[in-house]
Amino acid sequence: MRTRRNLLRIVSHESPIVLFKESAWRVWKKWKQSRFRALTSNGHCPVRFRHLPYYHPIPKSWDRSARDIVCGVADEICQGRFPFLSYETVTLGLPPPWHMDFVSGKKWEMAPGGELEIVRHDGSDVKVPWELSRLQHLPVLGKAHVMTGKDSYREAAKTLLSDWIDRNPVGMGVNWTIAMEAALRSISIVLLLNLLWPLRPEENPWLEKVTRSLWHHYLYIEAHLEFSHIVRSNHYLSNIVGLVWLSHSLEAKSMAARRRSYQQVVEREIIDQVYADGGDYEASSGYQVLVAQLFTSVFLLLRADQIEVHESFRDRLKQMYVWITTLADQQGRLPHIGDCDDGRVEWLLDDLKQMRSVPLPERDSLRVSSLIGMSKALFGSAPSEGVTDSTWYESRSASRPVPATSAPQPADLSIQILPDSGIAVTRFGVAEILFTAIPNGIHGKGSHTHNDKLSIMLRLDGEEFLCDSGTGCYTRDAALRNSFRATAAHNTAIVNQYEQNDIPDSRQGIFSLGNEAEVTRIEEFRDGECRCLRASHFGYRKMGVVHTRVLKLKPKNGVLIEDTFSGSAKHDVELHFHLGKRWKVGPIESRATELRIGLTGTRNAQLRLRDCNSLVAEKKPAQISRLFGNSIAAEQVLVRLSGSFPLTIYSELMWEE
Repeated sequence: MRTRRNLLRIVSHESPIVLFKESAWRVWKKWKQSRFRALTSNGHCPVRFRHLPYYHPIPKSWDRSARDIVCGVADEICQGRFPFLSYETVTLGLPPPWHMDFVSGKKWEMAPGGELEIVRHDGSDVKVPWELSRLQHLPVLGKAHVMTGKDSYREAAKTLLSDWIDRNPVGMGVNWTIAMEAALRSISIVLLLNLLWPLRPEENPWLEKVTRSLWHHYLYIEAHLEFSHIVRSNHYLSNIVGLVWLSHSLEAKSMAARRRSYQQVVEREIIDQVYADGGDYEASSGYQVLVAQLFTSVFLLLRADQIEVHESFRDRLKQMYVWITTLADQQGRLPHIGDCDDGRVEWLLDDLKQMRSVPLPERDSLRVSSLIGMSKALFGSAPSEGVTDSTWYESRSASRPVPATSAPQPADLSIQILPDSGIAVTRFGVAEILFTAIPNGIHGKGSHTHNDKLSIMLRLDGEEFLCDSGTGCYTRDAALRNSFRATAAHNTAIVNQYEQNDIPDSRQGIFSLGNEAEVTRIEEFRDGECRCLRASHFGYRKMGVVHTRVLKLKPKNGVLIEDTFSGSAKHDVELHFHLGKRWKVGPIESRATELRIGLTGTRNAQLRLRDCNSLVAEKKPAQISRLFGNSIAAEQVLVRLSGSFPLTIYSELMWEE
């Protein structure tokens, strides 16, 4: 879903050699797709299933709470009630409608996948049937069976998988439209087989049916790789991770060579797609979680096959988790940066607990303490205690999910900068401040970037005070999609109503974005006794304006924000301050050249703006999205002024000690 203008901008910067290679690849891909149709139409299946001990469960580590969470969700599934992070548990029946968006009630017809229009701008969202058909509920049923020994979970999983195979003939329907969905689905199927292993003699016909489907998934992904010599993203990564899983789970003469080949491709891709500081290059905390899970699944699978990963792969994967723990709060929640569509490779206890017992307005798809705990266990950096998902992998150094109460914060001011990702994190007292100068994703070619340059996020007492608005949705509502990724949805400045990066008006441009807002790296420096952070972006260069923001950190109870705009002539400026859901805008007082705005939440706070004569502030309604496809009402402070450039605006945030 890119506009023609966006595509032309991207390819215009490529060399003739790259463009030739891209053209040759597309021709080869067409040939592979025609061969795929021939290979799947003859009914021949030259492979058998190859079991690897991916899971090494430790039954004595499962306490009652873990059993209740897993089995509670599994019981709902057995009753035809399907859980999602983004929606309340939905009664869909057994079997569920695999080709329908249950939110809008609209369906996709049974036709060759390549002929279907997946984005129809009719209020439907293709992610709903895709999410259901990732079959990530199957491993939950498998785990419930392992925990309890109850055959009802086993039979429900087998029945659901058989029905999916019967109702989704290979290459037909909405669930055979992109390779990413086939890859994530195939991982879920292999995970289920691992949990049900060893199969019983009477289950051999079912295993043959499932193995044939896995073979078809393998052929489909190979023929429909979302590869490009120009732009590669989490889609292509999921494709090759799926091929690693399938090549290790299917036995045939040629598979050993393919296993080695795909492992090497994944090991190269982590270096290409992940910065040295551990950040995913798509400029998104949501996709950071998905990509980390994808690479982790390969790490665990190869370990199960007694294969060592390359040292560079292991080091870069560990750094991904350093990135996550650097940004996460004391409850294991990541800030929403860029797009987040709640994607997972496998649901962990955090996810299941939210689906099971947390009301929708209180959920957050970036609550990832289970993932953090599992990573610490896998990389040997946590003591042996408690129950986490790591107990499924015989990782005895498991750490507990981060407790629900905030741990003591450092009294002294600390600053951590992720230089490649363009994020600085400061902590002092009850405050955590994130400052972003994030490069546009995939070196300016990505589709999940938001216009969030020089935005700040602030947590007080472990709760969001100033926050990123989130994602909202993708294809269901193009206007809503664009409003959540716009500059006005972030805690930064707008000049003359221009976007930092151009957002196309076309409905076909919901994954298109300009690349105007280049950023400088975040610098740390001192101004007297204050420790400071500084960065600039060039998104307003077409007006002759460069925006520079400096944060002066006050270790006791505040931060001074200096916004400097170079240039000449008179311009209009807006500053946006989006409040977390537990905060409200209080009285707004105007005093000569100063504005004072009261803010109330976990403690009293105040926003002061000074040294400008034409400042006007108002409270405005806003929306916060912490789950894909959902949003809740919130408030923001909008400050407007007109002034002659160059200009500096001083904003000071203070809170009670």
